[in-house]
Amino acid sequence: MKKAILSLSILFITITSSANAHQNHCDFLPVNSMKIPTGLESFSSGGIDEVAFNRVIDKVSALYASVIKSKGGNLKLERLWNDPTVNASASRDHHNWLISMYGGLARYPIMTEDGFTLVMCHETGHQLGGFPEKITPTGEKDWAANEGQADYFAMMKCFRGLYENADNASVVAQLDVPAKVKADCSRSFKSTNEINLCVREAMAGLVLAKTLTGIHNAQVMQEITLKHVKLSLAPEPAFETPSNAVVAVTYDGHPDAQCRLDTFLAGSICGASYTQEFGRNDPITGACATEKGDRYGFRPTCWYKPRM
Repeated sequence: MKKAILSLSILFITITSSANAHQNHCDFLPVNSMKIPTGLESFSSGGIDEVAFNRVIDKVSALYASVIKSKGGNLKLERLWNDPTVNASASRDHHNWLISMYGGLARYPIMTEDGFTLVMCHETGHQLGGFPEKITPTGEKDWAANEGQADYFAMMKCFRGLYENADNASVVAQLDVPAKVKADCSRSFKSTNEINLCVREAMAGLVLAKTLTGIHNAQVMQEITLKHVKLSLAPEPAFETPSNAVVAVTYDGHPDAQCRLDTFLAGSICGASYTQEFGRNDPITGACATEKGDRYGFRPTCWYKPRM
């Protein structure tokens, strides 16, 4: 793991960014300087190819373009395969609702097609995720669902809607699924396909949580190498080690990797229908919520403050 981090950390200092900047945008990852350009696929030894990159974008946009249109928006897609930026983003410009997907993130060593699908679902979640929305510096609700809610939407509504009728058993059979995930999904769902879909969702979330940790730790290693400072690497996120953090107020920024994994798992095990939209002004509609007495599948308190 450390060897991979050290190798990736080279990319922070040798490649310059060609990313397009958008005002009022929401990124999947915290701002980072990692770049993985085309031609370094063999260097990074992983990720997805351009065909899979476009397949993900086509699939998610086909599911939500008409939904966005019904809300007065026009879905605009940026397929930035050649851009080395290790991120994804969503923004709005009047009626244009923009989602920008970068090849750098698709080429990240451990990225999978399911993981990249969840990334695009997250960016779609900023556009459609509902409550809680980000709060502007003036105290008003912004257009975008906050980061935690975008993760929750990505799992509960988008990923589930895409793969409800897929051959999830075949996908899950290739995965090393922790016992906790199997138990949690079996508790929430009854049919074999629902359980397999739940497991598939959660494991896609694990890919992204590990990606977050890997990029964070690569930046830490860069600081250690260049500045000779003592810093600690973030621990590997795991389903068995949920965050104990309890926020005093709902946090709009990017939660840490473990907290985001907790959100992905919560979204995967919540039994609320993926066809029911989240409320714009309440935490209950379309969700599992402590506010209505749900025992699992609710938004984690490491980023969300319940309305009690």
